[in-house]
Amino acid sequence: MGRSKLLVPALALTAAGAALLTGCSSDDPDTDAAQPAASSPAASSPASSAAPATSEAAPAPYTEPAACESLGLASEATLAGKDLAACVSAAFAAYGTGTESLLVGDRSGITRFRVGDDPALAGDVDGADGKKAANSYVSIGGEEWIKSDGAWEKSDSKEAVDAELGRKYRTVSDPQGIADVIGSFSTWKVDTEKALISLENGKDVQAWRITNAEHFDHDGSEVVEYIVWLDDDGTPVGVQNTSNTAGKSRTYSQHFYDLGQPVTIEAPPQ
Repeated sequence: MGRSKLLVPALALTAAGAALLTGCSSDDPDTDAAQPAASSPAASSPASSAAPATSEAAPAPYTEPAACESLGLASEATLAGKDLAACVSAAFAAYGTGTESLLVGDRSGITRFRVGDDPALAGDVDGADGKKAANSYVSIGGEEWIKSDGAWEKSDSKEAVDAELGRKYRTVSDPQGIADVIGSFSTWKVDTEKALISLENGKDVQAWRITNAEHFDHDGSEVVEYIVWLDDDGTPVGVQNTSNTAGKSRTYSQHFYDLGQPVTIEAPPQ
């Protein structure tokens, strides 16, 4: 299976993208992200007659992609960025669906996603005040909806600030953009030992911790530390990015779980 289409450009996965997310609503402090906190996934909405609704059938079992088999993932290994990126991209494509958590400062969110020829995203972002699902978004079939004031509207029908809000959520949440960030730097190092990652579905995973050997520039940001956590078979477990943009440092974390499990992503009622 070829590389999946991206919903958004890889700018999403730099500190600039994280800054956009934290700046969407109330004043958020510049606090570094710890592990993403659990949040309730968005409930499925009835399908609109104006846009398609999609539901995934039960997927085939995951088979480790050739790009991951040949990666050479092992203690203290040095990995080429293009090879690591190819493995991450192929693994997401092999699973096809999943759920991710996102933590930027004090803002957390949960997103359901589908990658491939018909990519889609749907999720909620909690407010800085702790309000659950303060904002929600759906991106499907080239169209986008945002709920930022209690009512769903298409992004092109909302005020400019709300339309931009939807794009910010969508860009930060797209899992396939990770490969573009990884592939933009040449050398990555695997830690000596695996790290224990506690996922939001209650499962613990021992995953390889892989980091950039040096700082690198990506889409106008200086990436200070980019961590990729992979399982032995190339399964993406999570990423964490600390970057500097325009003199401001931000950290965001993502976890990926329930990969390959059916997800329902529907256009909200109009």
